[in-house]
Amino acid sequence: MFVSCVCLWCSAICFSFSVYTLIILFLLWLATNAAHTAWVETRRFFWESRLTRRPDGLLPDAAAFRVGDGPLAVLFIHGFADTPRVWQRMAKRLAAKGPFACHAMRLAGSAEPAARAKKQSLRIWRAQVADEIARLRETHPAVWLAGHSMGGALVLDAALRHPDPVAGVAVFAPLIDVSRKQSPLLPPDVWFRIARIALCLSPTFESPFSADGVASDDPSFTYKRDRFIPFCVYLSLFELIRSNRAQAGRLQKPVFAVTSGRDSVVDTAAALRWLAGCPGPKEIRNLPDAGHVIPLEPGWESLTDDLAAFIQKSTSIGKKT
Repeated sequence: MFVSCVCLWCSAICFSFSVYTLIILFLLWLATNAAHTAWVETRRFFWESRLTRRPDGLLPDAAAFRVGDGPLAVLFIHGFADTPRVWQRMAKRLAAKGPFACHAMRLAGSAEPAARAKKQSLRIWRAQVADEIARLRETHPAVWLAGHSMGGALVLDAALRHPDPVAGVAVFAPLIDVSRKQSPLLPPDVWFRIARIALCLSPTFESPFSADGVASDDPSFTYKRDRFIPFCVYLSLFELIRSNRAQAGRLQKPVFAVTSGRDSVVDTAAALRWLAGCPGPKEIRNLPDAGHVIPLEPGWESLTDDLAAFIQKSTSIGKKT
């Protein structure tokens, strides 16, 4: 009898200890989420206080733009935390080099205030890109897609999902996978899954990248980028990566691709393997001394000229004679 009572008493203590442990862990989890949210929101408040947004709420120089009126349309798509401004120099030069109409779109939520930025999703981006392609196809006999980083991944995704209206693609540091150079111990997607659980009540993360885009060859060319990124953007980014990863070797369109040797953001080797499997005509460059944001790196002029030549060579309309 005594032994039974002792056993019951010990079981009760263990059960109480387990319950209290779970409660403490739950409270610590809530406190961590609250502290992270407070920290990020405080930093965002002071960051916003130093900004002068446009009347429509966008960051300065973040609006979509168009240049050129030729028959060959090129739709430019920017990358993660970026804006259409990253394409301004290349788009202007391309429009001046041949029969091109360059359209740089702004992905929904990018450069917008927090309340609107939190509504981003891969579904919305896909629909937006598809709409842009359809509109351009109504007025241009050929439409090419050009994208940087995450924009490059969206370009490949769109060309696979809507092959008929797309004449070809150009990708710069395409995000086939995230580099492990800044991801210790575990792959980036594993860290993302951990963060998704540990900080699931925190709606926003601070970007690890600079809030200012600056051209390496021209410090006077600068613009503001997103600093505080909603969790839904990361969610959509990894969803896009998984989708494209499963489509390797299916892209039949002409491909002009540029990767960089000093890229610590995207996995260059993964991108080159993916592109190598594309069966269509392609021209692939690897720039050993370039950083991740290739449109802001030295040599962008010659890359633009080479892109113009490749598009005209690969497209019957506007082809040089």
